[in-house]
Amino acid sequence: MTQIIVVGGTKGGPGKSTVAQQVATCLKIKKKKKVQITDIDIQRTTTSWCEDRRQNEDLELIPFSYVQDDVVKHLQSLEGRVDYCVVDAGGFDSEIQRYAMLMANVIIIPLRPKRRDLKSLRDIDPIIDNVRNVNENVKIRAVMNQCPSLPSQASRILASKEIVETFGIEAAPVNLYNRNVYDDAEEAGRSIFEMTGAERDKKAEAEIEDLVDYILSLEDK
Repeated sequence: MTQIIVVGGTKGGPGKSTVAQQVATCLKIKKKKKVQITDIDIQRTTTSWCEDRRQNEDLELIPFSYVQDDVVKHLQSLEGRVDYCVVDAGGFDSEIQRYAMLMANVIIIPLRPKRRDLKSLRDIDPIIDNVRNVNENVKIRAVMNQCPSLPSQASRILASKEIVETFGIEAAPVNLYNRNVYDDAEEAGRSIFEMTGAERDKKAEAEIEDLVDYILSLEDK
């Protein structure tokens, strides 16, 4: 059975495309899964990244699609053909994102531990309620992304998670931190797992793999 992971939300800026790309490549490279990337964001950020990746002969090919309409038919067509489809849904409410969420096994909502990101939960709250009413088994998790790494900011991250949970959304136990390697890796369609030598950031690799392990664990719940 193909598992559908939707990375979305209603707020631009928290790094949804980066999270989607890194989760997909971790599943492919580290977990050896058959993976499809589907981009439904009109900004086509992940599509551009995938196209750059396709031109780089040093990287493993990951099939991808840009879908503008009938995402349900597209996702249904993948059933049994891949292990995982990672959907980059973009940072604003849209009909196509809602349809993708209705098909999802897991929904990941990246948020920065910042007031303006947390305010966006008011917008996504009724959307999530509607999704749960139809897709009863979906697992919805918020992931704190681009977190400050200073120890003095740990309380800010914890407080942000507590706010998330007041909206009935469970916060993932894994935090993703603000690291230059995410931006550096995007060049030429790379992932952080394909950086070499001094460019590597093992802490970033570990936190993405921890997030993917957590997502995989949700299948058993």
